[in-house]
Amino acid sequence: MNKCFQLIINPARYPYYAKQLEHLVKYIPKGTVHVSRDEGHFRELITDFIKGNDPYLLIWGGDGTANMTLNSLMKGSDKKRLKSIAVGFLRGGSGNGIQDSYEVPHNLKAQVRTYLNSMEKGFTQKVDLLKVQFDGQTEYGQLFGSGIDSHVLGARNGITRNGTDNAPRSGFIPYVIPAIRTAYREARLLAEPQYIKMSKGRFAIRGTRTNAEFPFQEYTVETRAPLIEIGVRPYYGWYYKICPDVVCNDGYMDAYLFNLASRLSVLRNLPYLWNGLYHRINKRYAKKGLPLIEHYKIKEMEFSPREERSFHIDGELFQSDEAIRLSVKNKALKFLVPESFHEKFHPIHDWDMKVK
Repeated sequence: MNKCFQLIINPARYPYYAKQLEHLVKYIPKGTVHVSRDEGHFRELITDFIKGNDPYLLIWGGDGTANMTLNSLMKGSDKKRLKSIAVGFLRGGSGNGIQDSYEVPHNLKAQVRTYLNSMEKGFTQKVDLLKVQFDGQTEYGQLFGSGIDSHVLGARNGITRNGTDNAPRSGFIPYVIPAIRTAYREARLLAEPQYIKMSKGRFAIRGTRTNAEFPFQEYTVETRAPLIEIGVRPYYGWYYKICPDVVCNDGYMDAYLFNLASRLSVLRNLPYLWNGLYHRINKRYAKKGLPLIEHYKIKEMEFSPREERSFHIDGELFQSDEAIRLSVKNKALKFLVPESFHEKFHPIHDWDMKVK
């Protein structure tokens, strides 16, 4: 490998695997391994990388670590440096939604081999990011959610692991219990209207037999949807395909309004919801005259002010009682991606092209 990379490990959740990874990468030529002590030290390491000349950054951590990395790079790099770097994310969390979205393998050795191959052959992909503005601050990410999922995250964060850091317990089960409770208890979310202004996009519904679209410059909708999810990546975590129609570099964010008919709708439709098969749900709902799961591809969105609105960005919780504005940063950052992912975006090679 001719070019250099840095690997930053956040060992907070899985220290045993972090040590395995450190051992695997430690003696690879042209690579530098750092193990962060805490959040402050992690940010310092990102800053040091930005100030250096290495083109590749590897991160081992969960969705929160990935989000911290994206924001550190976007806020701390000038345009020239940002264009010269590519970042890859190894599976170091319990959800790993960003890794699911970019086809990162599961086995630790396979991940290392994959990224070494990608760096050697230049398998990178420019990806879109969400730009979220609220309360005078700006955050970047790839997934935004308001409603039931933010309430589930809040409840999940109260289930802490043993130890002195009070960190949320890792794994799948600590999400399931709050999700079931929330589906039954948060009936008020089904009754509170809210206003959303969308710009420069289109309504797009994919059906089992019929697809439909209509474009608009501006569209304001009053909705009672208990869950609204906006993404530029498809997976939430654990292969939960919450934004199934996303294309990572098309310059649009995909917004889904989940108009669930009752408290039991989530549980009844869980297999379809989990796998992003919303057209199956919409087919049944349309026959019954029920509200559909709405899908929009848009460039801008604004949530009207709402008292104590909680929301998440890549699984990190925030709260605001002011307007929230979202927009898309098209091809904002380069990701290191596996060869299988890269090939899907480069199906026509130079030697195949016949166009004059």
